[in-house]
Amino acid sequence: MLGACMGVAHARPAPQVLTIGIVPQASPWVTAERWIPMLRAWSTASGVRLALRAAPTIGRFERRVARGEYDLVYLNPADYLRYRGRYRAFGRGKGRLQGILVVRRGGPVRRLVDLAHAVIAFPVRHALAASVEPRHALHALGIPFRARYVGSHDAAYRGVAAGLFAAGGGVRQTYALLPSSVRKRLTVLWVGPKSLPHPFAARRTLPAALVRRLAAALLRLPRLAPAAVKRLGFSGFRETRNRDYTRPGAVSP
Repeated sequence: MLGACMGVAHARPAPQVLTIGIVPQASPWVTAERWIPMLRAWSTASGVRLALRAAPTIGRFERRVARGEYDLVYLNPADYLRYRGRYRAFGRGKGRLQGILVVRRGGPVRRLVDLAHAVIAFPVRHALAASVEPRHALHALGIPFRARYVGSHDAAYRGVAAGLFAAGGGVRQTYALLPSSVRKRLTVLWVGPKSLPHPFAARRTLPAALVRRLAAALLRLPRLAPAAVKRLGFSGFRETRNRDYTRPGAVSP
């Protein structure tokens, strides 16, 4: 069961308030607007106060994760593999993660080959679905390009919509959350392979009983707060374990 797999080392009493870091796929204000309703519902369902600590960029978020500054995190699978010594996964959204490349609707780019020597925006260098996989796809086809790392999914999308970049990397979930005024100016050019979605993970020093309570409450949220969950693009949640993200082929089948 989930509790047995948490493996808490050097457990200490849980703080009254747990901080949670959410990978900033949008600006801190948009991240807060999207996430706070669900976090409030999660706090009520679990009896644990959760406080969002927003980061301005993915890079700043990753540095905080590396230092173990958050009690809970929601982060991309590649980062989880990097920092699983500090954190252990306990839940994830249903469905699979799928990277995309978007271009301006009605623009000159209609095929991947049209991106030759173009400037392409990516959130950060090592985001698996949004950056690594589309770069690999272009390299595999021998298409040269210049990468720009703009700090978030939203920044990549909006840069393409504004004509600053020929294309931008992201994932289907964040693309679906864009305002219609932005999304109607874009179209999906390329879709990547499916992989495990972002995990929710707890700092390994948190008590196992506390993490079990948080995990159980997370699974109930689609019933307790359906609007808040749907607003983030989740269809539901399921339990997960550390080994789900470390067995061969789990992250990038």
